[in-house]
Amino acid sequence: MQHKVFMSGLKADILLAYKRLHPQSEINVLISFGTRGNDYPSMLTEHRDKINSLILDSGAFTKNFSQSDRTAKITLAGFIAFLKRNYHFFDFVFNYDEDFQLDGSDINIPIMNKIEKSGFKVVPVVHDYIGEERDEISIYVQNRHPIIALGYSKHKKQNTVENIKTAIKPILAAGLKIHLLGLTSMDVLSQVPVHFSDSSSWAQEGLFGCVAWFNPDKAAEKIGPDRMYFKDTAETSREKSSIIDNHPDRDQFLEYVQNQLNLTYNDLYGINKDLCRELANVHYFVQLQNKIRIIQQELVKQPEWAPYKLN
Repeated sequence: MQHKVFMSGLKADILLAYKRLHPQSEINVLISFGTRGNDYPSMLTEHRDKINSLILDSGAFTKNFSQSDRTAKITLAGFIAFLKRNYHFFDFVFNYDEDFQLDGSDINIPIMNKIEKSGFKVVPVVHDYIGEERDEISIYVQNRHPIIALGYSKHKKQNTVENIKTAIKPILAAGLKIHLLGLTSMDVLSQVPVHFSDSSSWAQEGLFGCVAWFNPDKAAEKIGPDRMYFKDTAETSREKSSIIDNHPDRDQFLEYVQNQLNLTYNDLYGINKDLCRELANVHYFVQLQNKIRIIQQELVKQPEWAPYKLN
């Protein structure tokens, strides 16, 4: 399996700055109809060649859970109108789910049918992973949707790995692909083989004032990243204990950002500090994708997954 990690909400300036540093890097991007910005047109056209794979989220999650006034502009009619202009730019598009409850497929499937009657294939999004109230996975498998997404659900928050396993096995058995929405945890993805995942964590790390990185000196000790905080953003005692100035891995981190991104300590605290930290977090996600691919290539050889013949 050649797993793809999509960075949700990546901005054009970050994309261009990173590609200047690593022009051969594979960047996969998820754009949301609900939070699209002024740079989206350029992402779809003049910069599209710098993106390996580009996918579209309907923005329905934002509409349901955000308190922003912008959510009033997220409508099914608007989403279909956006698809009429831009559908051809995307590798795949997620359904416009209005109901995120376990029985939401009663509402979401008719919406999917309406979108597809308008001429646009969309990826169905599962909310009941284990058939607790609706066996929606069977419907999507029977209809041979090429990709089936696992979206918001209490089943992803409780007994995460076991519930995801329950969901993906009939999908994999049918030879279909899986997208895990909003989750790029290495701990989870080291246990469940899926084809795609996405997260906005590359940006969230920066919002919480840190840079995620893989410390090469700890590669054999832990599966996940280390985090380096900065004195202008650290708030909790844990964060303050991880400030770069006092961190025991300070020298290794500075060597890492210098070698990988041509960044210095002064860059990370300078006038363009936000951009520099975002570049470092994008680089972490590029490395994350490579690590997940290696992990999943070994995972699919295990007895539990070998019968599914995943390559």
